[in-house]
Amino acid sequence: MYHLSKLRFPEVESLARSGRSLVILPVGAVEEHGPHLPLGLDTFAAEAYAEAAAPHLEDSGYSVVLAPAVSYGVARQASDFPGTLTLEPATLRALIVDIARSLARTGFTRQVILNGHGESPHVRALEEAARALAEEETARTICVGFTSDPAITKACIREGMQGLSRSPRPDREGHAGEWETSLALYCFPNLLDTQGLQEIEPNFDYDIDALRAEKKNYWTLTAGRGYFGSPAAASAETGKALVSIRGRNIAQVILNAFR
Repeated sequence: MYHLSKLRFPEVESLARSGRSLVILPVGAVEEHGPHLPLGLDTFAAEAYAEAAAPHLEDSGYSVVLAPAVSYGVARQASDFPGTLTLEPATLRALIVDIARSLARTGFTRQVILNGHGESPHVRALEEAARALAEEETARTICVGFTSDPAITKACIREGMQGLSRSPRPDREGHAGEWETSLALYCFPNLLDTQGLQEIEPNFDYDIDALRAEKKNYWTLTAGRGYFGSPAAASAETGKALVSIRGRNIAQVILNAFR
């Protein structure tokens, strides 16, 4: 896998001309993830999944180029928490289109938007950008990770995860809960408050329907706690398995789309 920002322009030109290059653009957000996780988790997760997917794509003959991540997104649900930053959907859409056009001018016309943030207006903005690029025939662009298509999201994020959870209520796990905390423990443990993690009480008593429908914000739903589920149930071992499974899943979705 190649990191675009670390390459020199002759190397980029060679990759673009190869006919087998595939660019992954990780997209996340800056928002609270409970008192124990960093604000940039969604972006860090998207980058981790991209790196885990890359070997599977390379085994199929692609040269994978990882573009610098877009760290800002639409994060209205968590806007009452300090540190959360949000864009307007139109701003995010325009940003993605501009980046994709620049990549296409170089010759990278096979592009993947790997989204690590599930808020609906954020997801729609990314998909609108992909449709705009297709309509103007700028690039062949697909969205993976969290999408508005339940089948794609399941295939990327949920497939193969059965039996991994150590939570007493895996059906109530969500934002900043066991899954995201496990990913962080495996990928970037230095950014967690690991001491405070063990003191965090589970949060299973919340309106799950309002959460899924985004009818109430995170502050209201969690009484200011900012997490759903049991972060203390997380482990680095679970995180390792999670990244491996999701990386393989995402690679398969990409391969299916570009075939």
